[in-house]
Amino acid sequence: MWLKIRNKIIKPNPLPYRIRFSYHKCLTRYMDAIFDKNVHFLGNQVEFVQHVVQNRKALFISLNNGAVYPGRKIFANAKMVHLIRHPKDLVISGYHYHKKGSETWNKMSLPKPKFYKFSLELDHVLNDEEKKLLHPEVTYQELLQGLPFEKGMMTEMVWLKYIKTFSPLIYYQSSLLPTYRFEEIMEDPVAGVRKICQHWQLSEEDVAYYCDRAAHYNRNPSYPIRNSAAYQYKDVYTKELNRFFKQQFNELVTRLDYPD
Repeated sequence: MWLKIRNKIIKPNPLPYRIRFSYHKCLTRYMDAIFDKNVHFLGNQVEFVQHVVQNRKALFISLNNGAVYPGRKIFANAKMVHLIRHPKDLVISGYHYHKKGSETWNKMSLPKPKFYKFSLELDHVLNDEEKKLLHPEVTYQELLQGLPFEKGMMTEMVWLKYIKTFSPLIYYQSSLLPTYRFEEIMEDPVAGVRKICQHWQLSEEDVAYYCDRAAHYNRNPSYPIRNSAAYQYKDVYTKELNRFFKQQFNELVTRLDYPD
């Protein structure tokens, strides 16, 4: 089987890969810290697929905020896992991160096509005074900093849906890859990493190595974690936030078998 990408014919890589599909604020940096020699792609499906079929060096590959059908033949030799977190908690974590994050992209204005789409979806959310913040030069961080908490959370939901293209159901309950939950891994990081390693069919030596890294990282994180507690939404979501979340994501929470 050959794959055509951008008018080039590329032979699929016969070597095995260990692939992680996940989402923004769902153990991305955490897993990158544990599984060294990992190549990470932030939402770019094309570059991700090109790497799978072209590069023979990386053992681990992760795709964040991108949806690629796991049944494609290019993944025939891959061992894949899917990581999820309660969607309402993703919104909370993303809101606080985007409001204070120091990354350069967080302080740049949005590309115009995304900005206009984003503005349209927020038109019925913000009042006239708040809409003054929505101009083409505004950064997402500035927007969140200028909004009250509830409006900022609603804005983060729109961001997650339309900018980050949050789509966990493409992988959930698939026979092609198992799903591991943020909440379970945070409860016992070593046991969670061991399960993933065993699914990836790593050697016993490698399993022990990465479990040791998980234990070490749990004691000595390389960056501060704001809050890794499970089900934070129970103390944060108002009736209006729950209503707006349901409007954006319908029955996503229950379809992922999470408490709503």
